Amino acid sequence: MESKQFAAFDEELFYLLTDHFGDKWNHVWDAEDDGFYLRLMVHGQPKMWADDEPETADHGSDDELVLSDYEKGYLTAFYETDAHIQNEHSGRDEDNDWYGIQVGERMFDLCVWKDDDMEHEVCVVYECFLNDGGFWNTNTDRQWYLKEASK
Repeated sequence: MESKQFAAFDEELFYLLTDHFGDKWNHVWDAEDDGFYLRLMVHGQPKMWADDEPETADHGSDDELVLSDYEKGYLTAFYETDAHIQNEHSGRDEDNDWYGIQVGERMFDLCVWKDDDMEHEVCVVYECFLNDGGFWNTNTDRQWYLKEASK
């Protein structure tokens, strides 16, 4: 990545994260042999979402995952800024790619793939639960479409 492009991306990232998290975050860029990586740390829950309650079931269908605005913002920022997700974007095919992320006390899986015409990316969020063996299981009964294919 050229330094001008990197600087422009870093500036865009700064505004996106500031919009979602105020001043309650920091990030560090790391470079390894196979690319650049972003480490994002959000410090506590921003005041604007402190009293935010999850949406009730009447705001969506019975199979829609109930998320607070804070969780939606966090998941969206992760999807839009995670180096692995963005690096794999251009080479993604119809196979599913999975990315795990914890937001507060909840764990989520993001499932990302290209739609049937291979032109539009889709991202669906599922909640995960810890099983008796200490491993995370993805519950696909409820989902939230973070990014849907264009109609």
